[in-house]
Amino acid sequence: MRVRSKLLSLMHLDNTYCLLTVRHVKILQSYFNLLDIHGDKSLNDVQAYCFMRLLTDLTKDEIYQTFDMLDVDGSGEMEFSEFFILVCVLIAVQDHVEKQFIYRHCRTIFGLIDIDGSNSITPDEFRALTYLFDFKKRAMHEIFYEFDISGDQELDYREFRLFAMACIDKQQELEKKMLEKAEEMREKALEKEKKKQELNQRYEKVGIIAYCIIL
Repeated sequence: MRVRSKLLSLMHLDNTYCLLTVRHVKILQSYFNLLDIHGDKSLNDVQAYCFMRLLTDLTKDEIYQTFDMLDVDGSGEMEFSEFFILVCVLIAVQDHVEKQFIYRHCRTIFGLIDIDGSNSITPDEFRALTYLFDFKKRAMHEIFYEFDISGDQELDYREFRLFAMACIDKQQELEKKMLEKAEEMREKALEKEKKKQELNQRYEKVGIIAYCIIL
């Protein structure tokens, strides 16, 4: 997921607890009240969709899946407390502090992803985390079964916490390799352009010398 709007750019999570300050919570409450056009202190799925569509690059299916995941009480509405969690996730992604956020609020995230309430996370349930925090599927699949200590293809809370941290480290490793590869390609392109310019200059000199000889 990418946060593409500047709406939340002035909001940041506290460095210690990865939560919004009181001042920012008040601002967020104002945002929520503006979105709550019906005045019933909650947002329906359409209102939540419009908000997330504006701020993120998530698809329609991903947005509605996120809405269902955050609708903890199954009311079909998103109350302010659920909206607060959503915005905190968006800000964590925006500021690239996903690892700190997941570490501080691992229990909350575990509860959100554990849709069936089985106190364990399956690979299918964990996919919700891959698009929210922009984990690459490759990073997830490479290490999921390494942390499935019980071998039941599910992660309990303890296994999930270790797995989530490892996923972030793996993701950062993959991104670092991609950046290094991009830098290498850029340097090769610059070197190729430099050689092309040198060759053109050489041809120009040869042309000038040939012209002088003819004269």
